[in-house]
Amino acid sequence: MNNLPFGLTFQKLKIIIAIVGSLLFLYFLFIIGLKIIVRVPTMKLVVWGVIDDKRAFDSIVDVYSKANKNVTITYVPYVQKNNGRSEVENYENDLVNALAEGRGPDIFMVQNNWLPKHESKILPLDQRLQTATEFPFVKYRDLFPEVVMNDFTRDSAIYAFPLYLDSLAMFYNLDIFARKSIAVVPTTWSDFESVVSQIREIDTGTNNIKLSAAAIGGTTLSVNRATDLVSLIMMQRGAKFTNSKNTSAIFSQSTEKTNPGLEGLKFYTQFANPYSQFYTWSERFPYSIDSFASGNTAIMFNYAHAIPIVKAKNAFLKFRVAPVPQPADAVQPTNYANYWGVAVSTQSENPQWAWDFIAAITAKEVSADAYSVETGKPPALLTLIDRKKNDPELGVFVRQSQTAKSWWQKDTGSIEGIISEMIGAVIRGELSAEVAIDRAEDAVSLLMR
Repeated sequence: MNNLPFGLTFQKLKIIIAIVGSLLFLYFLFIIGLKIIVRVPTMKLVVWGVIDDKRAFDSIVDVYSKANKNVTITYVPYVQKNNGRSEVENYENDLVNALAEGRGPDIFMVQNNWLPKHESKILPLDQRLQTATEFPFVKYRDLFPEVVMNDFTRDSAIYAFPLYLDSLAMFYNLDIFARKSIAVVPTTWSDFESVVSQIREIDTGTNNIKLSAAAIGGTTLSVNRATDLVSLIMMQRGAKFTNSKNTSAIFSQSTEKTNPGLEGLKFYTQFANPYSQFYTWSERFPYSIDSFASGNTAIMFNYAHAIPIVKAKNAFLKFRVAPVPQPADAVQPTNYANYWGVAVSTQSENPQWAWDFIAAITAKEVSADAYSVETGKPPALLTLIDRKKNDPELGVFVRQSQTAKSWWQKDTGSIEGIISEMIGAVIRGELSAEVAIDRAEDAVSLLMR
């Protein structure tokens, strides 16, 4: 019997179903083939890092790779050379050489004050790439503290994204503070001077320091981050380091009523002056981190990344971290920033994907938080800053982030040497503070020109 409509037989229906099925099969094959033809090609990105081992990047790289299976990320941690230079110096030299020879990475780490020296090596996230990566400048501006804008952007172009944001803070020895009956941590520099007087122990016969109250006043030979600390103290008093066009240094210049740069230098160096009432440090002392870790110095100034270093040197040392002191008449705090970011090389063949990766690991809260947790470094994202401001270990550094500043430096390494020599000339008695700061300013201006 044939009950099918339109006079169809079962045999004809089978033929129609077979034809339709074949057409659908061919259609799906066409779609799949089209996807294969137009699929996004595989991208390979090489990242050079200096401050983090591979483990620090593994988690954030994995998250990005799972979402972007066409992108392969290779992270190359820098290995320290034993040639007398610091790890950062070696990294910078090798990076410059590699880029000059055309064998550099797609992405590399940059210190927050490197842009004036290495801007030509970076392919910025300009208007075109901001559109391509869907990451406009205003979004960047709203994600990070002001110091990041000053350090890593020029004329609405983005040159780097911050991995974290560290700031100079005060480490203090709990046992020494308890032994000296100091219950309140100094919050102003006047209070700090008082604490120095209470803590320091000096042999009255030889004037030798038996217990140092603080690692402050020396050059970079004895005090880790000495140039950052003296720069901060000068800034807190109102010193400006360069003119508005960044063509010359001006940190020795006077205002109508004061000379903040000179005052800051004199304040800093008094702690290494044997004739000062606040004498508490000597260039003959062990390096500041070692002296603090051994319990021979009560206070040192450093960044969050120094916490694991101190703990590794002395696991039994009882210490805490407090905000860096401020001038008693300060309207708002001034802190000093030190951090690293990531940038795209002008030699990268895949700059759009390189910037996409950078934005994903630094500007997305999940990845940025994972990096902060893994490395123990304070975050740079404002949302994480707000969330972590009461963190028991990083809270101090996090709360200082939005008042942290830096200054335009043409060549960080050379300027550090100039500032350190300025300090040394004063504490050795070779030059007056007035002459030393004038000479340092001239040397920095010459470097800038």
